[in-house]
Amino acid sequence: MTEKNADIIRKFMDYIKEADTESFIRGMLYCFCAPTIKGIKASTLINFRRRKGENIRELWRLHADEWLEPLGLEWILLGEYSGGDNALVLVYRRGLLAKALGCDKACHILKSRGYPLHDVDACLECLKGKFCYGFPHEIGIFLDYPPDDVKGFLEDRGAENLACPGYWKVYGNPDEARRIFSEYRKAECEAALLIMAGRAAI
Repeated sequence: MTEKNADIIRKFMDYIKEADTESFIRGMLYCFCAPTIKGIKASTLINFRRRKGENIRELWRLHADEWLEPLGLEWILLGEYSGGDNALVLVYRRGLLAKALGCDKACHILKSRGYPLHDVDACLECLKGKFCYGFPHEIGIFLDYPPDDVKGFLEDRGAENLACPGYWKVYGNPDEARRIFSEYRKAECEAALLIMAGRAAI
């Protein structure tokens, strides 16, 4: 991330932290899910959490469809821990997610980890179940990460093989990864600036 982009995100986080709960959730959603909203990423994993005792999960369940359906997006709640002061949510665009899950390399990884193939809903339910036992790192496939990079991470390859830092650990094509990282961050920063300027309702 460039220093300018990092500064925008820092300012956005300062801006949003004192908002009411609903505005906080919507602001975080529209900023950090911007690549998925714009259709350049199949899904985004976001953990809505701020203050202890703030019942974010209940509010999310109440309003999520209202916020996401007009954008053509869906969601699934993962890792339902005790209490309701957080909501770990996968926000996704169904067509792009089906494509990400359906390529040969992705299918090979998913099949090896017990996922049903070629059924988005069944795969999502399987993913949700795996959160009961820990964090399933094959979630990178759902997040539209290159299967070669997901495979490299799952195989726990040494740090010397990492090509560049960013949204995920890159073991494959660093130039393509940098291009994608830049595209994602641009979408997030554009959304953050619109929200802070009052030109995007939250």
